[in-house]
Amino acid sequence: MSQSTISPLKVSVSSTIKSTTFLQKAEILSIKLQLAYCPSPADALTEFILCYTENGLELLSHNTAKNKSNSLLFVDFVHGKNGYRRIQDATIKQPLAKAVGIKPGIRPTVFDATAGLGGDAFVLATLGCHVTMCERNRVMVALLEDGLERALLNPATRKITQNYMKFVMSSSLLEKDNESQSFDSVYLDPMYPHDTGSALNKMSMRVIRSLVGDDTDSWQLMAQARGIAKKRIVVKRPRRAPPLTDDKISYQIKMKSSRFDIYIIS
Repeated sequence: MSQSTISPLKVSVSSTIKSTTFLQKAEILSIKLQLAYCPSPADALTEFILCYTENGLELLSHNTAKNKSNSLLFVDFVHGKNGYRRIQDATIKQPLAKAVGIKPGIRPTVFDATAGLGGDAFVLATLGCHVTMCERNRVMVALLEDGLERALLNPATRKITQNYMKFVMSSSLLEKDNESQSFDSVYLDPMYPHDTGSALNKMSMRVIRSLVGDDTDSWQLMAQARGIAKKRIVVKRPRRAPPLTDDKISYQIKMKSSRFDIYIIS
């Protein structure tokens, strides 16, 4: 994710809802993102379509030969995986919670510098952490903002998203504006170069990689994170990947296919 630009050959903006309101929303979004606007998804000439549907804003794949579209990315904090984690897996014993420093009676403030689709940030917010999210890819930002807006409308997720989740977009992962702030924990989950044995082979991750590329500047993250982390920096890595930098790791939490490298700020 070394670049925040999006190839206009890859993504266009449209709506499957043929109402003036949604067509105007799609056109406005296309101008904001500097992408092509197509009144009908069937007219798209791009690989992906950022599309308003009955569900919300989705990223669709588009087969121009067969004139078919399939949903690839969609942010839903109410249902699906995020809904399950909110209802069934809201425990401070899970690895992510332990990694950022959650303990009984302790809820650290967290800066998620690589928010992506917001899944990990939502888990931490569900557990009671105040999370500031940062994302610089504009397609990901649009999907995340739409998901947050819909979550605010649902009683089950309104309190979480309204009181515990704050979103900022920046052209660099840790802007100077954030340097005046400090957070107990800084969380980094940079895109790692392709590993045939990792979870990155999941369709959603392949799509994200196609959109944003690898985080070729991720080596800069540690130094930037140290500027705002009061207690720890947490880096998520594929289980067999090398550390992000040569900094000494305080300890690790290992899962089946990934791990958390924790750097305690002394």
